Amino acid sequence: MDLTAAALAAISIAALAFHFLQRSARRAAVMAATGLRRDEVSTGGVRSRSSPAYRSCVSRLGNMVSPRPDAKLSDLLESSGTAWTLQYLQGLRLLAALAFAFLVLSLGPAGLLLTPLLFAAGYRAPLIFLGRKRRRRWERIAADLPEVVDLMAVLCFAGESLLQALRHSIGACSHPFSRQEMENILEPIRLGESAAASLHRAADHPCPEMRRFSRTLLRAEEFGAPVADTLEELAVELSNGRREKERVRASRVSVLILLPLVFLILPSFLLLTVGGMILGYTL
Repeated sequence: MDLTAAALAAISIAALAFHFLQRSARRAAVMAATGLRRDEVSTGGVRSRSSPAYRSCVSRLGNMVSPRPDAKLSDLLESSGTAWTLQYLQGLRLLAALAFAFLVLSLGPAGLLLTPLLFAAGYRAPLIFLGRKRRRRWERIAADLPEVVDLMAVLCFAGESLLQALRHSIGACSHPFSRQEMENILEPIRLGESAAASLHRAADHPCPEMRRFSRTLLRAEEFGAPVADTLEELAVELSNGRREKERVRASRVSVLILLPLVFLILPSFLLLTVGGMILGYTL
């Protein structure tokens, strides 16, 4: 019973921590759905950002634990779009590991067997959170690209250049993540860099749809292909890919519905029917 209580307490604390960590993401999604930006929303109420003193202490702890920079963690932080520093991430990983490990210390000798496992799980939890946030960022970029490419194709058919079409299509991005990626392509061109160099840099983007978009434009720029026709074909391909992903996601719902049916509803039904019959027979 003590082991079960400790496991349930660990799951509850992890669920609460994940809920509060996702608060800013949910707020940004609601603002994007309503057409508001972060600076247009009043800053009243409780702030979701951590206090500077807390962040400074956690960063110092992470600097003591891992003072050397890590290229993989830096890439993870940059691609996930969080404002965390590498030192803050390392300190947060250590605090999460200690918090998970202290949950089973009250069990005595039996809890010592689970301490290394929970310590490793807590040390890995912030990385799992960042990886999930990075995947959601890529999904939002992939979901916005078909409309952006379609608008660019219409503008190119109307006689505008590729740079002007890209500049005017940024407003079609419904999420800040996709808008930021488009600005990263357009900003070097505004500063005097060639479009081929900027698109070549974006061709190595971790998002597959973004790589296809950049490489298609780069190929059209290098070989002189009609940009409008190329963008129209790309918009159709991206729309079909997004529709296929939504179909696959919808097909998983029927499988997920079986989980509460098998593990919650069916056991309770068996307890009420078969359990009652067995109990009445034994009495």
